[in-house]
Amino acid sequence: MLDAETREQDLANAAAPPARIETAAGLVLSTAITHESEVFARFFAGYDKAFVLPNEKEDEEGFARCFALNFGAEYARLSALYGPYSEVCLIAEEGGLEIGGANFIAMPIDAHTISANLNYIYINQHARGGGRFSKLVAGVRETLAALYRGRKRTLIFIEQNDPFAMSAEDYARDTEFTGLDQLDRLRIWAKRGARVVDFAYAQPPLSPDQQADDTLVYSVLGAGADSLEACVIEAHLRRFFGVSVLKGAALEANPAAAAQVEALRGACARAGRRCAYATPKRCLPVCMSVRISPRFGQTRPPVSARRWRRHFPLDARPRGACHRRA
Repeated sequence: MLDAETREQDLANAAAPPARIETAAGLVLSTAITHESEVFARFFAGYDKAFVLPNEKEDEEGFARCFALNFGAEYARLSALYGPYSEVCLIAEEGGLEIGGANFIAMPIDAHTISANLNYIYINQHARGGGRFSKLVAGVRETLAALYRGRKRTLIFIEQNDPFAMSAEDYARDTEFTGLDQLDRLRIWAKRGARVVDFAYAQPPLSPDQQADDTLVYSVLGAGADSLEACVIEAHLRRFFGVSVLKGAALEANPAAAAQVEALRGACARAGRRCAYATPKRCLPVCMSVRISPRFGQTRPPVSARRWRRHFPLDARPRGACHRRA
């Protein structure tokens, strides 16, 4: 039998997924909820090569602070505020080859829903192709199912570069480094079911020397319907901002975080309020060709409007407001 002190300590630790998961697609995932692990060291080495824009990167100290919130008094304090959560990193192998990694925070936001913010996911350069990205996304889903069992709905939120808001320099740098055009990134995620949420999202600063990043769009996997409850987005962002982004600091002390949560809280309070999905149909006439889009100059190749329509059939640029369900 556990003594009272041990039981209290167990309650003050985040839940951990199985340390090893063999996925349906044949990947072997190794997981961890602490930065003091070989899994984190291997994840960070791959992550550091995969992400190049300063505002999108967390340094190793930031990761350490975040994973420390999975344990002890800080976990007890924050889980009392936000409910249970787990900050997780993983690496994936296929046939003995390390192919990539991911980092996310997961939390049950109601009796039926697991919500996760997929902070980072990457495929190592030597392992790209062969459907491995789709396999890794599916592996994240399987990890979430193993972490919080019995929930019927799993929502995975992701931050994506907004091609229409990025500076020309950041657009060119990221595209050249990764070999992927920013619009193609949106298309790749859309093929896997991601929908851009019609909400004026900005990532709060990840550290004191950074600024809020409003060159992103916020997307979700697994939502299904033609819109998503504002109450669900508010519950998710409140937890994600409070733990993973602000590292336990008060939401009210960060204007970028507080404003977004308050806007969604107001929408949630109005019965039936939902957030639509947004994609770029309105921009097709002016954004799809470098010949008529001096905004981009020659920083990207032309993108086929026909291809864009195929992957975004009900498109509309984000307007930054939630609407009342008809």
